[in-house]
Amino acid sequence: MKQFDEFVNHIITKWKRKNKIILEKSGLGTPIPNRIAGDFSESYVLNKIKKLTPNYQSFLANGSKTPSDIYSVARRDGYWHIMLIQVKSSFKKENIYELSETEIKQFSELAKFIKTELKDSEILENYTGKPIVITTGYVGVLSIKTDKTIQHRLVKTKAFKLFKMNASKLDFTSVKEKLEISHKLGLK
Repeated sequence: MKQFDEFVNHIITKWKRKNKIILEKSGLGTPIPNRIAGDFSESYVLNKIKKLTPNYQSFLANGSKTPSDIYSVARRDGYWHIMLIQVKSSFKKENIYELSETEIKQFSELAKFIKTELKDSEILENYTGKPIVITTGYVGVLSIKTDKTIQHRLVKTKAFKLFKMNASKLDFTSVKEKLEISHKLGLK
């Protein structure tokens, strides 16, 4: 999707102006500042997304300015998939924060906002009538300290909601199954 990076910047700027909601609960509890540690986990998830088929183009929303840490897009079987992901991490598996119902609703509001902006935005005007599916999801990352570095492992993934536009001709049983697999990022 051409100019998706520009569209993501537009979304982040407009969302930030309109909303003050930032999903920043819980941290790693380490000498590393939470934001830096979170950035490492987000980069790890970004690399996992790059390994998906089809190939996703992905962007980080630095600084948690929206409910989505990562914005990704891929051309799939007759539609565009926009995958929104919130990443949470901890050095203890049992401390990986999971989103509350309120935060999941905020995430859904972001997806609806993106859907509206897709219809109205000049940035992606060539995609206005195209089938697009937007999904929201969560990734829990376990961070493991070693002597020289911090390693990461996916321990939890969850697809929350699916939003569609111009997609009435798609087989949603098949689409939903494929998109849920994408949200697992290779986790079995």
